[in-house]
Amino acid sequence: MPDRVDRTERLLNLVFALMATSRPVPRSVLRDQVPGYREAASDPAFERMFERDKDELRSMGVPVETVIDESGEVLGYRIPRDAYAMAPLDLTLAERSAVAVAAQVWGQASVAAVAGTAVRKLEAVLGDAQSWVPAGLAGEVVLGSTEAALLPLLQAIRTDRIVTFPYRTPAGDTAAMRTVSPWRLASTDGHWRLTGHDHDRRAERTFRLSRIQGPVTLTARSREPLEAAAGEGGEPTDPTVRATVHVEPWRGASLRRAATAPVAPGMAADIEVAFPSMDALVGALCAAGADATVLRPAEVVDRVHAGLLELHRLHQPHVGGSS
Repeated sequence: MPDRVDRTERLLNLVFALMATSRPVPRSVLRDQVPGYREAASDPAFERMFERDKDELRSMGVPVETVIDESGEVLGYRIPRDAYAMAPLDLTLAERSAVAVAAQVWGQASVAAVAGTAVRKLEAVLGDAQSWVPAGLAGEVVLGSTEAALLPLLQAIRTDRIVTFPYRTPAGDTAAMRTVSPWRLASTDGHWRLTGHDHDRRAERTFRLSRIQGPVTLTARSREPLEAAAGEGGEPTDPTVRATVHVEPWRGASLRRAATAPVAPGMAADIEVAFPSMDALVGALCAAGADATVLRPAEVVDRVHAGLLELHRLHQPHVGGSS
């Protein structure tokens, strides 16, 4: 029996198939040629799978078109290349080196093949990686316990699964098993934190990944919806702070994910974003740098301006002695 195709891989395969030709691709061809659809148990199962995938791609801003003839019959589907294809990559030395370092990190993980392929494609265009990877970055990058926990937690969020892991509290000497519905991961103050529904305490909790003392295990159970724990001892989870932001084409991915309405990734656009707090909003906008410009409200514009000025001050070299 062939291996089951991961959902993300299936979505990518569908995008590739719909962009490979300017002509509409019939469902029967997609059913036969796209890995992941061939393994569907029946035609109705394929239909349900394809409809979900098509809707999800559209919600992410992928322009999947349905082509209909004069009589109203569906001829097939396509993704116009001029509406979605990326421009040719022209990476600087520093950007190429970053890809190489990322490949070293992910080389120990489940996406090792994808990371290696990215470097090989760069080599095909730019020459042997040894000629543009700085010598100081050579060698294998080893994942610590915090980074190792990221992979299963990301998978759990993506596949709606509950996880278990041994966790040590700041005041505790030993770790206790926790059962959690993971909702979101965020890096603040140099530390990765997981926010989710703690099933043992029946409330929203935040966990620092550096305090996870063993493997993160995915269970077969579906995770608790994000809204379920609101009012059960945790903070309200609905984003309440909003701003209007201009994002450049192919930039501001984290802001586009926080948009209140879908927007195509290749388009420059004015979008409304929503975050759970003012600090989270200002932090995301400062992190976007030149990729995004805050338009309104004035309070957010002022706070982002002040934050960027403070970042600039902190990164200036110190000249002379202490004052």
